[in-house]
Amino acid sequence: MKLYYTPMTCSLATNIACREAGVAVDMIRVELGSKRIAGGGDLTTVNAMGQVPTLVTDEGRILTENPAVLTYVADFAPDKGLAPPAGSFERYELTRWLAFVGTEIHKKGLALIYDPTTPDVVKSFARAAMAKPLAVAEAHLAGREFLLGTAFTVADAYFFWALTITPFAGVQLAAYPSLRTYQKRVYARPAVRAAVDQERGERERGFAA
Repeated sequence: MKLYYTPMTCSLATNIACREAGVAVDMIRVELGSKRIAGGGDLTTVNAMGQVPTLVTDEGRILTENPAVLTYVADFAPDKGLAPPAGSFERYELTRWLAFVGTEIHKKGLALIYDPTTPDVVKSFARAAMAKPLAVAEAHLAGREFLLGTAFTVADAYFFWALTITPFAGVQLAAYPSLRTYQKRVYARPAVRAAVDQERGERERGFAA
């Protein structure tokens, strides 16, 4: 498989998921602003939206959007338990949390805050709007290890990424002790730490076309 990614963006969740699943993936770096691909090329020729993560399967099929990509990786290695079995109620809970992170926190909050074209008044609104979903997640994770209970899933990989960059978006987590404890618990996982260390190092080195 091939994964088009940009360090420390939401594609970090797929990097984590692949490591947790033990899936070999050829990681191809993208400069998200210009859509340039390391080694030459333009991401929009692979994904018309020009977004990461973009996953190309071993059969050459292209998959985009975090919930779909993460679920595919989880199902690629079902023995790892990164997603509940299809047809179970827990599977719908997984979809719920993938959608929750993707809509309530990522697109309605973080994406607007980090977009350089977003007007300041909209960024302020997005920061304020994140309070409710963060409070909901705080209450949910009080007394739980992970979003679905005791098992780490790909939804946790996605939420961990969101929590990691949230303070840099001007939204502090001091009021959410359960979220901070949860974030530390996820970061303690070897696959998570390895993915973060890799991507932070690459971001610091800069992009080479």
